[in-house]
Amino acid sequence: MSRRALRPRADVCQLCESMGARQPVRQTFRTKKSSPTPRASLSSGTRLYSQKLRTSNGPGITVVKTIPSNSIARKPQRGNEGHATEAALEKALEEVKTTANALRSLEKIPSEADTNYALGRCEVMAKLLVLEPPTPSSESKNGATSALLSLDESSAKKVPLHKLPPAIQRMVDQLSNLAYSIIKHPPIFITPAALEMYVEIQATLGRSQTFPEVFHLYASKPLPKEGTSPIQYTEQNPNKAANAITIPVADRALQTAISAKHLVVAMDIIEAAYTTKAFQRAKFVRKGLLPATGLAVAPVAAYTIASQLAILQTTMDSAMATNVAFAGILAYVGFTATIGVVAVTTANDQMDRVTWAPGVPLRERWMREEERAAIDKVAGAWGFRESWRRGEEEGEDWDALREWIGRKSMMLDRVELMEGME
Repeated sequence: MSRRALRPRADVCQLCESMGARQPVRQTFRTKKSSPTPRASLSSGTRLYSQKLRTSNGPGITVVKTIPSNSIARKPQRGNEGHATEAALEKALEEVKTTANALRSLEKIPSEADTNYALGRCEVMAKLLVLEPPTPSSESKNGATSALLSLDESSAKKVPLHKLPPAIQRMVDQLSNLAYSIIKHPPIFITPAALEMYVEIQATLGRSQTFPEVFHLYASKPLPKEGTSPIQYTEQNPNKAANAITIPVADRALQTAISAKHLVVAMDIIEAAYTTKAFQRAKFVRKGLLPATGLAVAPVAAYTIASQLAILQTTMDSAMATNVAFAGILAYVGFTATIGVVAVTTANDQMDRVTWAPGVPLRERWMREEERAAIDKVAGAWGFRESWRRGEEEGEDWDALREWIGRKSMMLDRVELMEGME
């Protein structure tokens, strides 16, 4: 029977075991135009794994399933060399399925803690399936200290998916579909933390096909109303800045599609994450709102300073001195700000193969820079690694990529910018 290598942790105390089982979750929120969406108020990530999932067992009967706080997925049984058998992994996967089915069978709106708990178990199961920790011999030398340090996943090595046994690949597919069914369940509200966990699960499993659809659901999935039976839903505005996909999550999803060599999926991820109005509005709020506010209040501040400077001089009339100082301050601020904007929007040191086509406004270049960088990453992954061979790529995928880039007011391998063509 095929076996999968797992990290031996038999000599870790119960406290260390509890520490390793916890999965921190970022506490973030999204503003909504409707009534507050059901979610639990959590003071720390440790509360995510001590929730009680309530499942219906017929009319008027509620079964409460208590989930231990020191375990996410039960440790599969190991052989003599610390390897887990396929039967043990199957049993662990069945427990994850039970948790997911309990979440989806709730008659009320699932809380944020319940959703994060189910996704947390899927995430741990995904790492058990595809991550290969260090060999037991290197850990047994230092005893409990090495076992405690082995809780860090940075030393784990991901096994290529095509090298996994057929039974493990089947479990990978089942776990991927299970996580997708959780995130797509209509009463479940997709929070930023839930989306980040889902992307991490699918990225660990190497499954990127569902990312475009899930990104669309994140922005446009109807919001369940609290206290309604049957559950009623309200539409949400997908163009709100709060519904934008964060850059780390979008980059993680895009890298997963690139690693799997799914060009169409990578293009769809860019369309669903980087090109939306919500993403552009979020970028303006994050990076452009403060400079724009400063520019708007600059005339008022300049006039106030000019009126104070006019009092300190005796060579001309106070009103004329105020106007002269006001015009000088505005001219200085305007020219300096213009030079700064041009410098920021025309910077091209970060560009590799994809550049802007002539005539694209500077404002649009700044607003869409993350989109261009993502497309540049895709072009670099599908093209030749050697710079001197660039421009020799051919094939249907490359032609489709070049045409798609051209429709976005960008240019692939601009001749005058290529090496030796200056």
